Amino acid sequence: MQLNAAHSDEGSGRIPVRGDRIELLQPRTGIRVRGTVFHVDQVQILVKWDDGRSESLRPGSAYRIVEEA
Repeated sequence: MQLNAAHSDEGSGRIPVRGDRIELLQPRTGIRVRGTVFHVDQVQILVKWDDGRSESLRPGSAYRIVEEA
């Protein structure tokens, strides 16, 4: 069972690690939300969004890891 294929960007299949920047692929009110991964385990990915909110995502959620320059 491959849990992370649904949220990979360009097929990388990588689960984010603490400190990674991610972006939700399903926009909220027309805006794609970005945030920083705070905690990762086998059950959840805790993200602190740039708008001040926090959210627990499941490994099958629709997001992509953002490579910041």
